[in-house]
Amino acid sequence: MMYGFGDDQNPYTESVDLLEDLVIEYVTDMTHKAMEIGRQGRVQVEDLVFLVRKDARKYARIKDLLTMNEELKKARKAFDAEKYQGT
Repeated sequence: MMYGFGDDQNPYTESVDLLEDLVIEYVTDMTHKAMEIGRQGRVQVEDLVFLVRKDARKYARIKDLLTMNEELKKARKAFDAEKYQGT
């Protein structure tokens, strides 16, 4: 991930550890918040969308990823249908 954003191919271990800590903290925080706003004890996609709704970049990215996911599901379903009809 760091290399993709312009860091060295072999970054410092300390940098990797710091980024890992930040990502884990962010994911944990978002998960806890999502568990509080939605159905208690469950995290749903809509809860995460709700949490990032005011951050335009994150909101756009999550919408893109959800759209892509739906397109992949449809493509897999069509491919499976073709596979079974062709055999």
